[in-house]
Amino acid sequence: MHPVIDWLLNIASGVGGYLGIFVVSILGNFIPFIPIPYLIAVYLYAALIPGSNPLLVGIISGVGGGVGKLIVYLVSRGASRVVLSEDTRERYNKLSKMLGNWGMLAVFLFAATPSPDDAIVIPLGLMGYSPLKFFIGITAGKILISIATAYSGRIVAQMTGGMFWYELLVSIVLFIAVMLIISLLDWEGILTLLGEKGLKGLRDEISKKGLAGVLLARRNK
Repeated sequence: MHPVIDWLLNIASGVGGYLGIFVVSILGNFIPFIPIPYLIAVYLYAALIPGSNPLLVGIISGVGGGVGKLIVYLVSRGASRVVLSEDTRERYNKLSKMLGNWGMLAVFLFAATPSPDDAIVIPLGLMGYSPLKFFIGITAGKILISIATAYSGRIVAQMTGGMFWYELLVSIVLFIAVMLIISLLDWEGILTLLGEKGLKGLRDEISKKGLAGVLLARRNK
């Protein structure tokens, strides 16, 4: 097993139960741009620990992940006073107000997928985006992906009868399939369209160009 994964599992078991998953999820999210595979610990915990509840594991992990990203957001927000000029801060503040609830949707989408969410967490912190909207969006996304991960671990474990290497192989295949689907979507284009024209504008574009024409726009150019 990879040393980092072994370290996370040791923390989870050392702290104990669901609290361990909470701590591991914070640690896996509060260091910017360094991918710590905390979801593997969530997956293995739900798959291998008798009596664990995948729904509860996912919720606790998601809240921990949200807390970890909130730390990154708050550090970025505080750093804006140092790294940004007054004019840039004013422009960012205006942009933050323009984003409204779309910023919360954007951070939710990044958190709910294997996308590099620090790419949006840090800019929102620099903009001074609403901390409450940020935390709701990031936590909801983390809960969604953590619940999906925990249930995947439990289902695959049941399908394979607890055979670890077979379970790992099935998991890798499923992970690659999901990543391929996600990589085909033009997330940047979708979020830009939502920010500029709103949900009605997105629906109109889909009506004109078709679902593939909007979601796969970059691949079709």
